[in-house]
Amino acid sequence: MDWLPTIDLSHLWDLVIAQTPTPTATPSPVLTPAKNLNDIELLKSQLEFLKATNGQLGESFNRFVAAMQFTLVVFGFLGTFLAFAIGKNLDDAKKLASQLINREVENKITDLVQAEIESVKRSLQRERVIGSTVVDYYLPSDDTTEPDDCKLLRARGFAKVRFWNQKRKPKKPLGDILVLDLINSKLLEGQDFVGLSDKEAENKREEKVKTQIDSILPLMEKTTVLVIYVKGRFREIDNLAARVDYYYVPVNAPISLMGIVADSAYVAYGEKQ
Repeated sequence: MDWLPTIDLSHLWDLVIAQTPTPTATPSPVLTPAKNLNDIELLKSQLEFLKATNGQLGESFNRFVAAMQFTLVVFGFLGTFLAFAIGKNLDDAKKLASQLINREVENKITDLVQAEIESVKRSLQRERVIGSTVVDYYLPSDDTTEPDDCKLLRARGFAKVRFWNQKRKPKKPLGDILVLDLINSKLLEGQDFVGLSDKEAENKREEKVKTQIDSILPLMEKTTVLVIYVKGRFREIDNLAARVDYYYVPVNAPISLMGIVADSAYVAYGEKQ
């Protein structure tokens, strides 16, 4: 629209007149004075009409050009103002938002990384403790075959898992944890309980549990944790706290055994510090 201000309005009228067809001179018949007078008046009225029409067209065009010039100026001013006032603020806002977002992302990532580092440290410390723990696994039976539970403990990654049985009993010094396996030994089931009443069978089981615990008490040290692997609840185990001053815990399932022995490694480790 830059061509609008370059229009020279003073020549607009000449341009319009120039474009108006000029009557072509043609031979005419001899007219009477009255007819000539009428033609002259008609011509004069036509010229006045053209002049008025061209004048109105020129004024309308001038107003149009002025309006367009004003509109362009206003839009140019508004565009400059918006670009400066709003556009600049938007750039600043974008930069500020980007900085805040990056800072929050960095903080969140730092927190997550730190949390993961702490978790890894705890895991490494836990594995370090387990890797330095010695487990004695005692099966009070003549069976020389290691139970699967003992094999699982060995696969867990303890420093050493020593298997003992009735023919080769544990001896001092014990390791950090002693597992007394009363489940795989079959001591609390079988022919010894056939024909007994429930009460008699219960008392016999209590007696067998006490016998096995008493057999290992002389081997125990304060830094050794006793894990009693047995199904059911027994008075001898409940009352053991009144007889000893070391740590012990009953457990009745393979998965629980894995977790309890691993947790007991921490207890034994703490006792040594």
